[in-house]
Amino acid sequence: MSSVESQFLLSMENRKQYRGKWIAILDNKVIVEGKDLKEVYEEAMKKSKTRTPLFEQIPEKDGEETLLL
Repeated sequence: MSSVESQFLLSMENRKQYRGKWIAILDNKVIVEGKDLKEVYEEAMKKSKTRTPLFEQIPEKDGEETLLL
C-alpha cells in the first residue's frame, strides 16, 4: 500500500457513506465502490491499468474492518 492511499484511508471523513461496501482507493480518491469485491476489483483494475489500488471493506458497524493490500 502506498503512503498516499494509506494516509487518505486514515483521514477519510465520509466513511459512513460507504458502509457495507468495498472501496478501491487510488491517488487519494475512491475510484470504485460496490457490494461485491470481485466487481469492484475488476472495475478498479480497468481504471488503474498499471497500478494496484488499495481495497477495503467499510464495516456496517463501527469497530469492524477488513483491509486487502
